[in-house]
Amino acid sequence: MPHFHFHLQTPDGWEQDEDGLEIVNLETAYLNACRAIPDMAADMIRRGQQPMRFAFEIADAGGLVLMEVPFSEVLDKDRRPRQPAQAAWGRKAREEIARTERLCAAIEQNQKALSATLQTTRELMARARKVGAQNPWHVPS
Repeated sequence: MPHFHFHLQTPDGWEQDEDGLEIVNLETAYLNACRAIPDMAADMIRRGQQPMRFAFEIADAGGLVLMEVPFSEVLDKDRRPRQPAQAAWGRKAREEIARTERLCAAIEQNQKALSATLQTTRELMARARKVGAQNPWHVPS
């Protein structure tokens, strides 16, 4: 099951969720964050904080931030928690595809360079064997 972290953006910085939770998918993680916000906001108001300035960052187990959930999105009375937009998922998917393509191109380039180096090494070894077979006492200058 996927593991998600709910980091908290505050006006003073960022609070990392080191433990996280195992949740079925990003959509469920988003809805869980939306459900937690009203209670957290009530506590913040009691402490004299302004919850509208806070947000959750939902990150995967690798630390990649998948989405941001501003408290204002949930606390604004004219808006209700909604399921995350497919556009956000599409953008993340396109970013990961582009990153994967760059990595594949770099691997291919490194493999070509390695093959060329290996070929040069084989040619040098063949020459060295040939020289050694012709004159075992010859030291190349």
